[in-house]
Amino acid sequence: MTKKSPSKIVVGVLGLPLRKDKKFFLTRRHAPGRPAWHNKWQVAGGELEFRETPEETLSREMMEELQVTVNIIHPQPIVKTQIWFGHELDQKEDTQLILITYLVDIKTQQPNFSKDEETTEGNWFTFDEILKLDSLPLTDEIIKEAQKICNKYALWRMLY
Repeated sequence: MTKKSPSKIVVGVLGLPLRKDKKFFLTRRHAPGRPAWHNKWQVAGGELEFRETPEETLSREMMEELQVTVNIIHPQPIVKTQIWFGHELDQKEDTQLILITYLVDIKTQQPNFSKDEETTEGNWFTFDEILKLDSLPLTDEIIKEAQKICNKYALWRMLY
């Protein structure tokens, strides 16, 4: 009988800030202890905590990571899943990651990630620029779906 690795499920809640000029805000992950994540671009967010709703997690994480309050601009989040095998990340557990991404407007607020130890920088990017970045898995898929939703429902016109 083969020994099975322990496993867990992690639910991440992300906020993807959008601007009227059709740009998306991404952050660069600082995780030197995890080479597979370190210096990769990502959608900001974090883990759903016990007793939180996804919307509560979104508000908390956007304040912790970017020092902004957010307004959800599309009622259905983008949901993606990824399996991370422990040996790929030098971890003891296999992890199924479920990402719930909300499209958000931050109006005139300037993201400030200086208080977040897991972020080295952040920037606004066009769709084409993002596809050329070295990003975490699922980031490109999330951006592609966000672009489709924004175009289909003319969300760009609702933004600052």
